[in-house]
Amino acid sequence: MSATTDPVLLFLHGRYGVRDDLAWIAERAPSPWRTVLLQAPLPLGDRFEWFRVRDDGRQGALSEDAAPAADGLLAWIAENLGDAVVGAVGWSQGGAVALQAMRRAPDRLAFVVTLGGFTTDDGERGDATLGHLRPPVFWGHGAKDDVITVHDIERMRAFLPTHSTVVERIYPDAGHDISPGMAEDALDFIAQLTPSTGSR
Repeated sequence: MSATTDPVLLFLHGRYGVRDDLAWIAERAPSPWRTVLLQAPLPLGDRFEWFRVRDDGRQGALSEDAAPAADGLLAWIAENLGDAVVGAVGWSQGGAVALQAMRRAPDRLAFVVTLGGFTTDDGERGDATLGHLRPPVFWGHGAKDDVITVHDIERMRAFLPTHSTVVERIYPDAGHDISPGMAEDALDFIAQLTPSTGSR
């Protein structure tokens, strides 16, 4: 993809996913967003993941786990999108990578939509700046999610209100999935942040 001044919406699938997993949401993105479905770099059988999950008994991921994927995302944006306005929609581990990219480069992503996502337990280089900028973040998650832990929820509730302008939505009947209502709310959030022109 060549550099563009059109606003671009990036979609990051979850662990055990492929790039097309979020196509059903991407195809409904409001105009004039251009959508790009990205695929994680690490093979996981015939699927993919953004970063390896620790098996050392820790409750949550560390920044050193997610940082390489976040840096890869930021490098891809720099190489392909120029000065375009960029938003990111991430599901589960993809949401964690999108948030990590925002934490490492607070001025690069216009907003993040994290669905069933989480953030790392320790600090990041851009957290102080992020605390001043408070970019928009939509956080949707299911009340019956059996993958995202109570620890993950507590970490998100401690971090997001002090580092973003967060909209949290809980879906009583959803588990670790993207319910129709969650998708609708995410698209509404994106529509509210759609730039009137393609330039910054």
